Formats: sequence, structure tokens, C-alpha cells
Amino acid sequence: MQSKAEDSKKKEETITWEAAEAASRLSEQRFQHGDVDGLVSKYAENVVIRFATLPEIHGREAARRWLEKRLKRQLNYTLQKVVLAIDGQKVTRSWTGTWVDAISKKNMQGRGMEFLEYADGKLAVWDACFHVWESGRQTESEYFDAA
Repeated sequence: MQSKAEDSKKKEETITWEAAEAASRLSEQRFQHGDVDGLVSKYAENVVIRFATLPEIHGREAARRWLEKRLKRQLNYTLQKVVLAIDGQKVTRSWTGTWVDAISKKNMQGRGMEFLEYADGKLAVWDACFHVWESGRQTESEYFDAA
């Protein structure tokens, strides 16, 4: 059985739906404006990022370098995040995005899921899957089509 102090601490540690929604809006804005400093300001110094098929990223400075490179390639990035679930300090969100690829100049789309874990108010683990395709060429839907 938990003590009142433990119950109180757990309530303090639980992220509210309103806070998760506000964090999502802020994340959208920062990604869309290429605000890497703003993004990494919310990351723990020893953040771990598992993103799509990339090798695991460790630490705020490695995250900064990756985000700078990524956002240079995603021109006119628009992003929408949706909070799906909260469990204490864990938040699950989906997101969709569109952008122009800086290299190929093709219009791109993507959809992903992210599982976020926070500690002491900072992002400690960002685990994400992300599917990317050229606009109008959704080849995965052809692969998974039941017909």
C-alpha cells in the first residue's frame, strides 16, 4: 500500500491531458519553424532517441545535430500531432506531416507514432516509427491491399 507522500508524488508526476496537448502544439510550432534550440531545450542531457530505422541517438548534442540535418531536408514542413494516451510520465502521440524534400524537390508525406518518456520535466526517451512516401505514391497501401 502506498503512503500519502507516494500518492502525492505520483499525482505530481502524472502528465495531464492539457499539458500533453500544449506540449504537442509547441512541438508542432518548433518543428515547423525549424527551431532546433527550442526542441532540444525540452530534452534531457542524456536523451535517447530511437527514430524509424536510424541507429539509436544518445544525448542532447547528438539529437541537435540530427534535428538540424533532418529539418534542412524537410522544407515547408507542416505537422499535426495527436495525443492518444498518457500513463504517468509516458505520452503516446501520432503525427502526420507534409514537406518538400530539399534534395529531390518532391512533395512528401509522412505518418508516425511516438512514445515519449519524461523524467524531471525533460524528454528522456523518444521512441518513434515513421512512414514516408512521395505525395500521390502510397506504395505501402498497394502492398497491404487485401483485394
